[in-house]
Amino acid sequence: MSNASTSAFPSFRQVLDEARASVAALPLPALEKLGILQPIENYYLIGTYPPLKAMGSARPERFLPLATDRCSVYVHIPFCEQRCTFCHFAKEILPPEQRVERYLGALYRELAGTGELTGHPVAQTVYFGGGTPSYLSPRQITEVFARLRGAVRITGETETTFELHPSVIDAPDYGERLDAIAEAGVNRWVFGVQSMEDRILRKLNRGHTAADVHRLLRMLADRGVDNLSVDLIFGLPYQNAENWYSSIRTLLEAGVEKFNIFPLMFKQADPISMHYRKSPEIFPGNEERLLMHFITESIMRHMGFRRGPLFYYAKAEQHSRQQENKYDSIEDINLLPFGVSGFGYVGHTQFYNECTLDRYMAAVDSGRPPVWRSAELDLEERMRRAVMFPLRSSGVNRAEYRRRYGADPLDRFAGELTPFIEHGLLAVSDETLQLTDMGAPFADSIAITLASPAVVSRVQAANALITDLKTDPLDRYDFSPIAREPVGAGVTPQDRHAPTDEA
Repeated sequence: MSNASTSAFPSFRQVLDEARASVAALPLPALEKLGILQPIENYYLIGTYPPLKAMGSARPERFLPLATDRCSVYVHIPFCEQRCTFCHFAKEILPPEQRVERYLGALYRELAGTGELTGHPVAQTVYFGGGTPSYLSPRQITEVFARLRGAVRITGETETTFELHPSVIDAPDYGERLDAIAEAGVNRWVFGVQSMEDRILRKLNRGHTAADVHRLLRMLADRGVDNLSVDLIFGLPYQNAENWYSSIRTLLEAGVEKFNIFPLMFKQADPISMHYRKSPEIFPGNEERLLMHFITESIMRHMGFRRGPLFYYAKAEQHSRQQENKYDSIEDINLLPFGVSGFGYVGHTQFYNECTLDRYMAAVDSGRPPVWRSAELDLEERMRRAVMFPLRSSGVNRAEYRRRYGADPLDRFAGELTPFIEHGLLAVSDETLQLTDMGAPFADSIAITLASPAVVSRVQAANALITDLKTDPLDRYDFSPIAREPVGAGVTPQDRHAPTDEA
């Protein structure tokens, strides 16, 4: 981390004017007609393809042995001290310690079994997510890493990421936890800030304040941490252009040099969806969210940051390899998940682990890999996937695509892609097909137009069988916008007005 020069920082008026000009340049009526500009409650990023709802029963013993020699690894720690209103990932709040230990025991057995099935691949990247990985005690952190090293090969080149919650500083053993994380070999630290406005943090039930973020930043700096990324969300209740600008500026002035900045997403089961249905007026609307996106772009451009995989920004050249692998090279560097609700991609197969702790632990106890559902992608589906995901990163390398699939993506998907090229959302060169700055906010909406009719049909069939979107695991853990059921049915533009000052 380093200290940003205040004098170099663009003024709010400057970035607001630039952002307004960018929004004004968007052909919004045409994008709405194309289905790209949708109600905010319909937005979701593409986490998997095919979606969970389009998957069927799994035979992991068939595809896990096909893992590539190098893999990206994800480890899920599903425990938290509070339930953030916007979080839709698998978690339990303040579980008894014996339940934590039982889960970790199952995780260790999965690591051993799947590590053997996959041939102990080299971990090019490791990512500990949750939940809250920093919920674990120092002893547990050390043990998890020791067991992981028995499953995959971690080298000096492995990018190892660990998520922190700012409230870790309130734990009596917070110093020991941070030391255990560092001693385990973590070389990339991530923590969710979401906002630097205490009023917004309270509404999100985050359990920390802006002051806590500053304290944690100082503690990490004292430990020599120099590869740190923070998460921010725009579109939150009570957020506006000015306090959004202030949050980014505050963190930049604190020396943060890497960010993951993304729009709020809704799930039926999340408390924030209930807040939205009850009080849509306190949430920024579509054009306000677009304005916040372009405010971010303006600030980052002025401050010398580079956008990598959406929605990552870094001052250094190096972005997260975990994200780059996920979007650009998953066929050559498979994604291997461990823990409840982890999803992966191995042997042309997209799959999910069991998504509740009890089912996950029961699967491991039975001696089988805890894979819940999967879908093997044929050539046609892989061709679609190989456009969807690179568009969110460095773009589609046309020569590499032709080499791998025997066709040019522009020829193969002309019907889907041409409207976006014509409206300036996609740029084409002899080498690449990639998003323009104008197209970046619509990356996922563009990508889902490439979903095959067969996949869309399977998702729609699954939707028809769901009786309660708030509790059904297929909807809750389906990290995809393809044919998703809207959250805010009944919320109309007339329900929106200037955000109130009520907490």
